Amino acid sequence: MNEYELMTIVRTELDEEAVNTLNERIGELIRTSGGEVIETQLWGRRTLAYLIRKQREGNYVLFRLRLLPSATAALERSLRLNDNVLRHLLIRKEA
Repeated sequence: MNEYELMTIVRTELDEEAVNTLNERIGELIRTSGGEVIETQLWGRRTLAYLIRKQREGNYVLFRLRLLPSATAALERSLRLNDNVLRHLLIRKEA
């Protein structure tokens, strides 16, 4: 298993409870794919450099996780299909 960092930008219309629910759902996707979430950091609301889907701000969340390389495509696909996730970036950490 490789170690990854996943940064997500979530809509600001969601309250804190909805953001936590979304984070749990992302964590569940990772665990059902055979991975594990090492750490979750809520960075809070920040101003975006440019408009994304008519949004000027977003809630940033950073996940550190371990996942099989074959499961990354399914995770990214589910994040792309989620309307509450404005952007995401999944990178593999070097050993």
